[in-house]
Amino acid sequence: MIAWTVLSILILLPSCSARPAPRKSYTEMFKCKLNFISMDEAQKAVQLGCKQMELAPPTSRFPASFIESELFDLTNIVLFTWPVFTSENVLREDYGINRVVFDSSCRIVGLIQIEPNGPKPCLHLMEAEELEIAYNLKIYNVPWKSLPLYGYRFEDEIYLKNAVEEFVESNFRKFYHATNRKNLLSHYPIHMMNVKAGVLAQTIHLGSRGIEMSTERCRRRLIVNPNKEVIGISRKGFLGWKPLSELRSLDDAHRMKVFLEREPDIGNEPLNDINYKGVHLSAAMLKSNLQIACKVFTEKQMGANLNMGYPMLTTFETMPHKPILSWPLRMPENFVRGGISIWLVLDAECNLMGVST
Repeated sequence: MIAWTVLSILILLPSCSARPAPRKSYTEMFKCKLNFISMDEAQKAVQLGCKQMELAPPTSRFPASFIESELFDLTNIVLFTWPVFTSENVLREDYGINRVVFDSSCRIVGLIQIEPNGPKPCLHLMEAEELEIAYNLKIYNVPWKSLPLYGYRFEDEIYLKNAVEEFVESNFRKFYHATNRKNLLSHYPIHMMNVKAGVLAQTIHLGSRGIEMSTERCRRRLIVNPNKEVIGISRKGFLGWKPLSELRSLDDAHRMKVFLEREPDIGNEPLNDINYKGVHLSAAMLKSNLQIACKVFTEKQMGANLNMGYPMLTTFETMPHKPILSWPLRMPENFVRGGISIWLVLDAECNLMGVST
């Protein structure tokens, strides 16, 4: 009878007090509206898209050129896109609305979401659960505390930084002195724990109108100092209070990394725009496609790439003794192909000889 009573009590305990499933301490991800896509899944999509650059038929919708590089603070460059999903990033018939964006060296630049008014960059975030360690880290050579704070998260709960600050400003007089300060701050970095003037707290939850004060047993504590500066949000865990994960933005840090690691142009001759059969081909698009074609060709020459794909050896009557290669020009996703494919024609030194169909 006692055993059944204990079992009944355990079943009735609120879910917020149960031991949470193990999670990674640090997770790099992209937030495309309500979808969180991990960096691991994004990299799988990049690898697949990059491989399909040399394997997909010339008339395929993807891989596609991406001309709006300014969305990632890059100019005079055309990038490439491939569909990306929260999981199972393999060859599939559906495209979804999220795209991974990568350069001609097959390095990830970011993620976009296709909207009626055009593509929009997804937020690039890092989530840290173990704050005591996170504050000693550098992400893309930027100290953790210098990365812009986006908000706080636990599973499906997300408290945005701006919303938290507005709540504090509007309800500061209702905050109370936290008597269990040591317990509340036990998993925070030392510099956050040493608040000489004490800390204030308020019990909150996410309601229909956003952040609201709460008296529910399953609760969260918003913790601030007397200067209205937010220390964090804590949750009642299995063994006491623990801070919610911090979400910090990697947009600027990662874009700087991409910019600094841009590789020099391939080929000896500068490129110009081409108008081919009524289709405008920018020099930037030609250059990016030429670079990835030369990358693949070099790998094949070195024996590092055994795929039976592009570029293909071809012949021209005017140059019968010179090896000439052809590579399918990857057009933008919204390009109306009409069954027409355009090819780059290049020599073995990676110089663009022209375009053809």
